[in-house]
Amino acid sequence: MLIALDAEPDARDIGNLAVQALRQAPPPTRDTVDALAELAEVTGWILFEEERQPEAHHHNLAALALARAAGNRDLETLTLLTMSMQRAHVGRFTEALHLADHGESTTTSPRVRAMFALRRARAYSRMRLTSPALHALDRSRAALEDDPSAPPWAWWIDESELLAHHGAVLANLGRLHEALPLLTDEPGPRFREVVRAMRYRTLAALGEWTGPPPTFTSPRAVSIAVSNCAASGVAGSAAREVGRSRLIFRRSKSVIAGK
Repeated sequence: MLIALDAEPDARDIGNLAVQALRQAPPPTRDTVDALAELAEVTGWILFEEERQPEAHHHNLAALALARAAGNRDLETLTLLTMSMQRAHVGRFTEALHLADHGESTTTSPRVRAMFALRRARAYSRMRLTSPALHALDRSRAALEDDPSAPPWAWWIDESELLAHHGAVLANLGRLHEALPLLTDEPGPRFREVVRAMRYRTLAALGEWTGPPPTFTSPRAVSIAVSNCAASGVAGSAAREVGRSRLIFRRSKSVIAGK
């Protein structure tokens, strides 16, 4: 039900429902821990979409612990994929890269490995590291290749999604004219409203947007629309993030390693 609601274009405040469902669930047992892990992962994703980032991180950590307790390697990998995206979104770029590295080591699926390459490309582009970002982007193209070993949750990585990620990376690197054709204005589920927001932000940065700003229902899309993809402060924060990488990794190491 939560996944279906989250896909609705006009969905709002799904996070409260997800948090309530998890709080009301019985304590995990051998028979229920797998389902609770999935519920925690879905809750973390929805909270991320709604820009409730500290809560999203907390639920992602819970999902990771529960998935490991259940021995569910596919769900553990999905959670690491979500965690890498969330940490990059809040500016924890080095942590996001470590999570992507660890996540790739948990899977043998070429498609999922390519999805982790996308996570690296997004983090590197936010850090303004052009060469590693483009290298990761090249690796991500394997996400569209036939892969019978891919888990069911990998359904959402299609050509439109991949192109949008490529556009976001190029926009972050300041290559706005190259990014624009990849960022479509097509309607879709709530999580793809962010693509429309990135397109608007890119057009505005190029001085090509006329008329009033568009409206968005997704809090993450709203956040993206009002941010500046060419802000000089990003480079400075990225440099500080690299300088703190050992401290950041030390804080998350016990969770990533499952200790």
